[in-house]
Amino acid sequence: MMAPLLEEEENYVRLALLLKGVSPRAVRTYFDREFPPTHLPSTLNTNYNTLQDLKLKRVLNQAQWNLLFPRNGVPDFITFDVIDVINYNSFDVIGVPVSTTFDVTLMICLIRNLTSVTQPINGFDSLPLPVETTPGPDLARIKWYRNILAHHDSNKMATGDFNTAWSNISNAVSRLGGQPMNQECQELKVKILDQSNQEIMLEIKQSQEKIKELGQTVDILGTKHSEVTENLRKLQVSHSSLQTEHTEVTELLKDPIPWNIRGTL
Repeated sequence: MMAPLLEEEENYVRLALLLKGVSPRAVRTYFDREFPPTHLPSTLNTNYNTLQDLKLKRVLNQAQWNLLFPRNGVPDFITFDVIDVINYNSFDVIGVPVSTTFDVTLMICLIRNLTSVTQPINGFDSLPLPVETTPGPDLARIKWYRNILAHHDSNKMATGDFNTAWSNISNAVSRLGGQPMNQECQELKVKILDQSNQEIMLEIKQSQEKIKELGQTVDILGTKHSEVTENLRKLQVSHSSLQTEHTEVTELLKDPIPWNIRGTL
């Protein structure tokens, strides 16, 4: 049986539950207002060229593209966050895109590029100012804090930082998702974390370790790639030198009598 969580560990778990469990539904509530589910396939088809351009610019990856335009009725890939949950029993594989398969990143990307949502003063990649409370800034807030959590280097969070983050995120969730989600945020902040929540803590720790391992693997691959690139460069230099020498030898073979001797003949 796991030991009780420390206060700072509880802060981290609560924020993770808010960002991974509640906020995606708030974003989806707003998304479905902007892209009514019955019109989503036709809207995506209408904006195919814009979306393809985003794919070419690598704003959209292949996994996201397959969710927007499923092939053979089944998306090839489904992306998951650490605690995001998809209910397979209610997953509709009907050959058309459905927002229930979209993660927060994809939904915000579509909202940014296919609607007239107001952009935050400092853009979507920064924490909006407190006075910015329209949907665009609220989406940016959720996106910003999710990135912060994803790159957080421990499973603890100081209470002061937690309270600030909670206020910003829960207010954004409430504005995007309505009063029911506001109530859910209030309850989540004070509810007693049971064994299942502590198990989430363990999953987070394990996920962080896997992410670190993946990061190390990427670093190793990057180093090896650099070494291969350098070796290739050296081979190209050697090849050029050999070509030059080959040309010189070829010229000599054409006329075996050295030029300085030929003049004396």
